[in-house]
Order: sequence, then structure tokens, then C-alpha cells
Amino acid sequence: MLKWVALQVENRLPTHERCAHIKGRGGGRQSVSEVRRALASGDFPFVYRTDIRGYYRHIRKEQLLSLVRQHLDEAVLTDLVEQYLDYSVEDGGDIFTPDKGICRGCALSPLMGAALLYHVDDHFAAVEGIFYARYMDDFVLLTRTRWQLRRCVKQLHEFFNLGGFETHPDKTQLGRIEHGFDWLGVWFTPAGTSIAPRALENHLTQRLRLYEQARRRGLLATEADARVQAYLTRWNIWVMQMLG
Repeated sequence: MLKWVALQVENRLPTHERCAHIKGRGGGRQSVSEVRRALASGDFPFVYRTDIRGYYRHIRKEQLLSLVRQHLDEAVLTDLVEQYLDYSVEDGGDIFTPDKGICRGCALSPLMGAALLYHVDDHFAAVEGIFYARYMDDFVLLTRTRWQLRRCVKQLHEFFNLGGFETHPDKTQLGRIEHGFDWLGVWFTPAGTSIAPRALENHLTQRLRLYEQARRRGLLATEADARVQAYLTRWNIWVMQMLG
């Protein structure tokens, strides 16, 4: 049902072309290519890269529902969205409905996450002399001057504060691009691109986890190796796409 709702509202809720995770925007691969081109121009020596800590978990339901009602006038759709927001979770045997947040792993959630911050995308897309991109709750800003950088960071934080969000300190980078920065698993420096250290660490952890899970389920070592190899194949395809 929620997949149907997503199909009905995807062209009626506001989503910006600078938000890359929405269908038809090229995804992470396209966004990485755009960042690469922006850096190759030599115009942007400063970077601010951050993401929202627990974005889905901290979305204010009333704010999102108000946005939906502004753009949808069919009672059936708005009622279904309200039911979607009124989801329940289990914690230690207790089932309750969170005051804030939207559910993960739902076809509707990426669209809602894009629409809620459309005003942020629209603002920075109109700022002259900078590069801006978003992928769900990940943001990157490239600027020509340190003054621009400070101003953009201040404005972004003001938007976050109004929405009840905060940045993730472990995923925030600020300064000159010579120091390098991570965007969607790719490490950018003036010398070129490589896979980011965090992405490599996650990759190695996932390989080990896959093998251990397979063995715990009683699979032979050769069968566990086959699962890991299948994952490695997918990983290598992703690497080639992102760095190609």
C-alpha cells in the first residue's frame, strides 16, 4: 500500500534536482561525478561535508504532515500518510508509537526525507559561487572563500535548528580540500579520488560478518566463501562505478 502511495505522490511533493537520492536524479554515482567536476574546475578550495544525526528518527511528524497537506488535497492519500506516520516500534517487549520519526525501509520514506528539506536545497542551489549537493541526510558544500564557507555553514545550521536536527560530529569535515573529505564513500583530494577510509572499514567488517553468519547457520566453509565472493563482486562493481 505504501509503495502505491509513493507512486501517487512522487511527482506532487517538492523535491529538488540537487537532492540526488530521488529516482531519476542519477543517485550517488551521479553526485560523486558532479563533485569531481566541481573540484576539477579549481574554483572551490573550501569544503563543508556533514550529515544529520539520526535524520529519520528526529523528523517532526506534525511538520511533515503539514507539508504533505500543502501539496495533496486527496483525503485518501493524506489519511494513508498519517497512518504511515503513526507507526509502532518494539523496545524490550513494549510496543509504542514514537513521538517523532518515520520508519526506515519503507518505499515512502526516501521521498518524505527529500521533500522535508526541499527549502534547504532550494536555498543553497540559488547561492552564487558555491557548489551544493545532498543525498538524503548527507550534505556537501564547496566554496571559493573561507567567508563563503562560514556563511553557508551558519545558514545550514540555522535550517537544522529550525527542523530540530543536529549534525553528526563523526561525519563532519570542514576546511580546505587539501585535507581530503568523504562524499558517499569516495575520498576526494586535489590529487584525485579513492575509496574513503570509513567505506573500506565498513567493507572489511561486512566481509567478516557475512562469513561468520554463514558458518553459524551451518554452511560449509566453501559455501561461506561463496557468499563472501558474491559480496566482493558487488563491492568491486560499486567501486568501479564510483571511481570510474
